[in-house]
Amino acid sequence: MRNCTLDSPIQPHSGISQLNSTLFDVNQSDVTGTVNMANPGAVADAICTILARRYEDFDEVILRDGFLDLEDIFWGRQAGLLPCDTPYHDLRHSMSTALAMARLVDGYEAVHGGKEHAMGGELATLGVLLALFHDVGFIRRLSEAGINGACLVREHEQRGVDFMHVYLAAGPLARFEELAELIHATNLARCTCDTLAGLSPQLVDLGKMLGTSDLISQIAGRYYLERCRFFLFREFVAAGVDRTTSPDGETVILYPTPEDLLRKTPGFYEHLVRPRLDDDFGKTYRYVAAHFGGDDPYARSMQRNFDFLRSLIERNDFSRLQRKPVPLMPLPAE
Repeated sequence: MRNCTLDSPIQPHSGISQLNSTLFDVNQSDVTGTVNMANPGAVADAICTILARRYEDFDEVILRDGFLDLEDIFWGRQAGLLPCDTPYHDLRHSMSTALAMARLVDGYEAVHGGKEHAMGGELATLGVLLALFHDVGFIRRLSEAGINGACLVREHEQRGVDFMHVYLAAGPLARFEELAELIHATNLARCTCDTLAGLSPQLVDLGKMLGTSDLISQIAGRYYLERCRFFLFREFVAAGVDRTTSPDGETVILYPTPEDLLRKTPGFYEHLVRPRLDDDFGKTYRYVAAHFGGDDPYARSMQRNFDFLRSLIERNDFSRLQRKPVPLMPLPAE
């Protein structure tokens, strides 16, 4: 796709064969242990296999071009843009969300295929692209070199929407350009009803799957707890969202340490994420099991992560959380 960066023309990528397959942490896999999440080409292959099997009209080139474009953007190879400097909201997270989205869409179609609410190949591709690009708003423009990308946390969804309006309009899915707004389904601070109001049943479901894929792909991740400890805490401090101001004007630190962030993570899930998944998104995660023939590796992995986290909290002993995640992209200096 062309002429679609945040503030300057996107540069042509150099071809599908150039997709980087030698990134860091090559032994890392998805929740099924079958997809190398350190290899964008492997993730693209997995998603294309899912969609090609489901849809006769699936256009593989559109999706592979999307992977190439996003990889260029995150690595700072697009004119006018700086490399990704958010180690939690990184290329791996974007790819994990896209893979989860493809599996949800496939499960949805397994349930609804041939019926009134069937999605179809183009909408499925659109949904995966929106998942792939949903956090592109964290990428800084050249004029924003003085800030950390994490500082864009409160506006990154709208920035992502603005980007995708232009990106979609420049390509073969131009007729869906207005649906860039579905990225707001990933915004936990925004009511889902405001994002999905007035849309067709298929598009409502697509938005719910987009929001669901963003959440379950994170929480089910093999290194979710470690990524929160070493990467998400770092982003929160950089953005200043680790603190608030009391009524008397005093600064209150919400997460003095990474371990304090982890201690509050189960409450974050129970009071915000779980109602979002169950109520706002109508348990759309059930389509994972439809994709896997009755199995749900995301639910198992989420449960395993929280069981372990709760044991750490109960014993007040985080020494057992010994693994340190290797970033997919080099970390900027603190």
